[in-house]
Amino acid sequence: MKTCVIMICGFVISCAAISVDEILDKSEANDNFSTMVSVNTEEVYRADGTVRTSVMKAYAKNGNEKMLMEYTEPKRIQGMKILMLNDGDDIWFYSNRTNRVRKIASHQKKQSANNSDFSYDDMSMSDNRKDYSYSLTGEEEKDGKDCYKIEFKANEEDQSYSRFFMWIDRSNYLACAAEFYDENDNLWKSLTVRDIKKVHEYWTAGEVEMRDILKDSRTVIRSTNVEYDKELPDDMFTERYLKR
Repeated sequence: MKTCVIMICGFVISCAAISVDEILDKSEANDNFSTMVSVNTEEVYRADGTVRTSVMKAYAKNGNEKMLMEYTEPKRIQGMKILMLNDGDDIWFYSNRTNRVRKIASHQKKQSANNSDFSYDDMSMSDNRKDYSYSLTGEEEKDGKDCYKIEFKANEEDQSYSRFFMWIDRSNYLACAAEFYDENDNLWKSLTVRDIKKVHEYWTAGEVEMRDILKDSRTVIRSTNVEYDKELPDDMFTERYLKR
């Protein structure tokens, strides 16, 4: 564990009790499901006051190792799909308009997914410990929850963010908020997780909001009909399946 700035005696005990890797391990352990299926409604609120709504069905397998998102509404994007493999390291996009599949290059992962405030990188569930150095900066209350606060700093310049903070709820080890900074160290985006409840044995977020501070826009994704450990065929998570 990285060295903590000790402010009070009680915090010395807290820091010594658990390391940052143990916190992240416990957080990631919540994703140890075999499969997950959900229906997600995405609302994009733009600075000009307009709102754009779409609906997607999401499928995941082996935790978040494999993920498929298929848009079902509105009609103009019905059938559009995003496939993420290897914990989001490899991403493919299928356009229903052109009937073509293209792989998202590394530098394109920073781009908006479906014109939302989430990038492809944001939507993937990759292990941030590979690309960022990280440390436990302390414990604090966030949105009424007692949390661990962890700072991540990019190891290379081509990462989506120069650094970001993540707040992990001490009661269930689920990430409940985050703040992301650009290359000039300006606060760029903020993430808020709401309506957290247990579905079967897994803690599950009912609503996630990404706010783009610089654009003055936000995207809210609400999940319903969440099912875990339902049998899903392996060929669903392939390039060939995208054109079906």
